Amino acid sequence: MKAQVKQHNGTPTLFLDGKPVFANMHWTGFLNPETIGPIQTAIRGFAGTGVHIYTTDALANEWRGPIEGDPRPYDFSTVGPRLQQAVDADPQALFNLRIMIETRYLLDDWWHKAYPDELEVLSDGSRPAASYASLEWQNQVKEVLRGYVAYLREAGFYDRVIGYQICVGTCGEWIKDWSSMSPPSGDFSEPMRRYFRSWLSRKYPDDAALRAAWNDPAVTLAAAEVPSGAEQDATTHYLFRNPQKERKVIDFYEAYAELCADALLDFCRTVKAETHNEKLTGAFFGYIMELAWNNCFFNDSRDDQDAAEVSTVQRSGHLGLQKVLRSPDLDYLVSPYSYGFRGLGGDGLSMQPSESLRIHGKLYLFEEDTLMHNNFDPPPGKRMHPTSRSIAIYERNFAQVLTRGQGITWLENDAFVEDPAILPEARRLQVRYNEIGNWHVQQFDRRPSAEVAVFLDDESLMYEGNRNHIDLPLIWQQRVITLNRFGAPHDVYLLNDLLEGRLLREYKLYVFLNPFHLNDKRRQALHAQLGSGGKTALWLYAPGYINSDRPEQSLTTAAMTDLTGFTFGRGGSFWSPFMHVTDFTHPITRCIPQDLFWGTTRSIAPIFHLADPDAAILGEVVYGLGRCQPGLGIKTVQPAASAQPWHSVYNATPNLPPQLLRGIARHAGVHLYSEEGDVLYATPELLAVHTVAGGQRNFKLPREAEVVFDLFNNRELARGAREFCVDLKPASTALFYTGPADKLAALHLTP
Repeated sequence: MKAQVKQHNGTPTLFLDGKPVFANMHWTGFLNPETIGPIQTAIRGFAGTGVHIYTTDALANEWRGPIEGDPRPYDFSTVGPRLQQAVDADPQALFNLRIMIETRYLLDDWWHKAYPDELEVLSDGSRPAASYASLEWQNQVKEVLRGYVAYLREAGFYDRVIGYQICVGTCGEWIKDWSSMSPPSGDFSEPMRRYFRSWLSRKYPDDAALRAAWNDPAVTLAAAEVPSGAEQDATTHYLFRNPQKERKVIDFYEAYAELCADALLDFCRTVKAETHNEKLTGAFFGYIMELAWNNCFFNDSRDDQDAAEVSTVQRSGHLGLQKVLRSPDLDYLVSPYSYGFRGLGGDGLSMQPSESLRIHGKLYLFEEDTLMHNNFDPPPGKRMHPTSRSIAIYERNFAQVLTRGQGITWLENDAFVEDPAILPEARRLQVRYNEIGNWHVQQFDRRPSAEVAVFLDDESLMYEGNRNHIDLPLIWQQRVITLNRFGAPHDVYLLNDLLEGRLLREYKLYVFLNPFHLNDKRRQALHAQLGSGGKTALWLYAPGYINSDRPEQSLTTAAMTDLTGFTFGRGGSFWSPFMHVTDFTHPITRCIPQDLFWGTTRSIAPIFHLADPDAAILGEVVYGLGRCQPGLGIKTVQPAASAQPWHSVYNATPNLPPQLLRGIARHAGVHLYSEEGDVLYATPELLAVHTVAGGQRNFKLPREAEVVFDLFNNRELARGAREFCVDLKPASTALFYTGPADKLAALHLTP
């Protein structure tokens, strides 16, 4: 079996022996012989729906270290019998193998005892696991991977394996919760010290350049140290790092991100070489839309407020995503869907910027682990929703996957068994998901097609502190509360993909979440992209505030003016600002209720307001000293690098509400399908809606549809329609086809 990920009908697609297929998988967990009965029952259930690819946790105690009479550090003899258990349940079984190479979980702590000098060292003195920078660890992992592939060949399972998912850290997700999700920081080990000095030597030509960058007359390339825990935790300019004073810390986090990316890609290259490029490689990696959370979020007994304010994104190494996306050595990325709001009325969001994966040719696998997450709390309670509402959640998550051209892996195993009350319906829908998914792969143009693009700047994350003061409301909450409810779909990218001209389409509205730091080159590139015809840019909080190319302008409102075209004032104390509308006559705000307020309860600083006589002021920001200052405005601008003028909209706080975003989108010319506030996904020929309230809806289509068809309920709703009405059940998800009749005729749904 040869497995590939290739562009097909506009998006990365799984190919098996040259044929494009919907990447629909069953996550079995560990195939434990002692509890295999329920797992085999689940496998048979999924096989009966047409699913034959199984994601399985495939490396446990096999990496056991050398023993007397066998110098090899591994013994894979138990792997084959475990995999055979799945084959016994489904003779068509194929495998995506999760290969856990985290030393913290190895039997009897043998690796740590054998290699104490290769362990990471944290600011609290602990040594919990191998350092990412340990060459001993890296080399042994590659040896294990080579041995694993060789064993699969010998044991007769090689052809059944389609992918190798490289797993490190907590739950295999390249996140070490002990050093990135908790207050202790690192890594102060000798391997990391050597790596950091080597990295600095590649960046800086000599000691003089390093001293100038770090503003340290004594530092040398040969003796530079990893920044201390106190240095990593501190910022010298409110929430932000001043590059003239804190380049040392910025450099370290850049080096750490590159280290993690390089290690992952080196492991993937090893697998590629051993499999002669016949198999896929992937990882849990790049969770940069999500990592404002920490161990307090994932534990119910942490009373340490300092721990609650840790942000994971810089210290995890996931900021190496950009390098990973540009590599041919990795084929797919995986994440659980966002933990931000999973329940009824929430959303199934990828933790990575979804469209950046698509344009770089990486398949995204959506880990549908609702069954596990919902059952973590002790009975009789459920963590998210009653079991009776799980079907609507499953349908919502499938609709998200379908409309973004993704793959999915569904959890069901011995520990998490589907509720018998909904099992028949869940299995019936699995058949439908498989039929619709494969139809979509074969029949649809699946290129990104929204009119709204949202941009995250991974580089700017290096220039803020490693606390979640701003990321929590500006990125995490913004996308789970607002961006999915204003009535139109949106695509999500890394900012550099826009600046490098990689986007596959033009958009009408460009939403910039966090472009705090842009140097001269990136500013000019952004202005050039916006100045190509009638676009609208929406800026939040502190766009362009830092420019390391211009020390005299950096960390000033002049730097924000240079990017956005607005002039600004600034407040200099921490406070939690809120906003409201003051002009209800403008097209953006005329439908906004007077009692709508928005902002953040997090204390942030600086706080900015508009001081621009040329801007149309639509609302105020209210903050310290009781100041009520212009905070929402719009103007037309045309910087030197822009060929044409564009509309610039500024909002002073995070958490722009959907009602206001809807007004901005309408003003930008974005087609709105609905204004009811439901979670909504759409492509030119698909429309999905997830609702809590339910009720009658009137959906307006961007073009006439020859047929409107309810895909979940197998019924035609309209012909020749530019809009259609439907009654939605409360607590439900609907998926509609809105396209040519001949394409629908190619779909054969099982009753």
